Amino acid sequence: MPRQLTALFFSILTACATGGIIAMVGIFSFRFVDNHFFPTLENTATTVLAEQREEISIDTSLLEESDQDPSFVSRFSRVFIYSADDGKDVIESAKNSLPTTGKVKVTSPAYVVIDLDRNAVVLEKNADKLLPIASVTKLVTAVVAKQLMDKDKYITVTKQALATYGNEARLREGEKLKAGELFYPLLMVSSNDSSEVLAQAYGRKDFLKEMNNWVNSIGAYRTYFADPSGLSSQNVSTARDLSIIAQWILKNEPEIYDITLLKSKTVRTHTWTNPTHFLNLASYAGGKNGYTPEADRTSVSLFKLGKQKRTYGVMLLSSAARDSDILDLLEEAVR
Repeated sequence: MPRQLTALFFSILTACATGGIIAMVGIFSFRFVDNHFFPTLENTATTVLAEQREEISIDTSLLEESDQDPSFVSRFSRVFIYSADDGKDVIESAKNSLPTTGKVKVTSPAYVVIDLDRNAVVLEKNADKLLPIASVTKLVTAVVAKQLMDKDKYITVTKQALATYGNEARLREGEKLKAGELFYPLLMVSSNDSSEVLAQAYGRKDFLKEMNNWVNSIGAYRTYFADPSGLSSQNVSTARDLSIIAQWILKNEPEIYDITLLKSKTVRTHTWTNPTHFLNLASYAGGKNGYTPEADRTSVSLFKLGKQKRTYGVMLLSSAARDSDILDLLEEAVR
């Protein structure tokens, strides 16, 4: 009898073990088939919605430029869906696509949100507070260079220009580029050396004088430049002045914003890739970001929102979380 019980016990144990292995294989096979051959419920829903809306993926692994917002550097992509006709949907979906920061309010102490088509300020806070603007400077560098220089004129890259902090453009000493070609690294990858090459080709002191004369001529009286790149903390402006500059460019030199919308550009042996976060948003209409320790994160960003595609500009200074601030302000502006 004990032998029979022992044999029965081992038979049951063997059956259980075999059943467990079969179950595990079955589960693994189901998951493999589910993941590789059949769309999940989530994927199916995304496919259905994508027929009516636009699906966008932001690759945050690209966010490594020195003047980009490090609070959003993360090695993964987020996918979000939005209706291009509804400004509120665009903003809300874009906000949901960004990594959570736990932020509950706008961090920028000085900003303006303006309907540029109507020249109507929608939101503002400390709009006349004078603060460093960092690489937002390069919008004015581009304007003045276009006015002063023949875009087809060849400029030689000098050792002095390359001594500037940062070499995002990967320019080489002795290399010759057209003035117009330098606008791409200047505006796409925020190249400090490109700004110096342009300024020094004209005469740096005179170029800076022209930058300061130009902002005064359009009514941005509180804006001042000490260098053409924005590295200097003496490059200062106000959110209100930046809105004046942004509107002038939109009306008179929109090609500058067009360059900031390019995802990549190849010129000769160079290829420049734009790391701007909002490029995958159909509503994004261009702009320029900046960062230095003194200025923190700054931005002039344009968006076309609503069925009428009105152009809204967000000018913010000294932000601790630039992208979230921009989206929060836009959300408030279109309510």
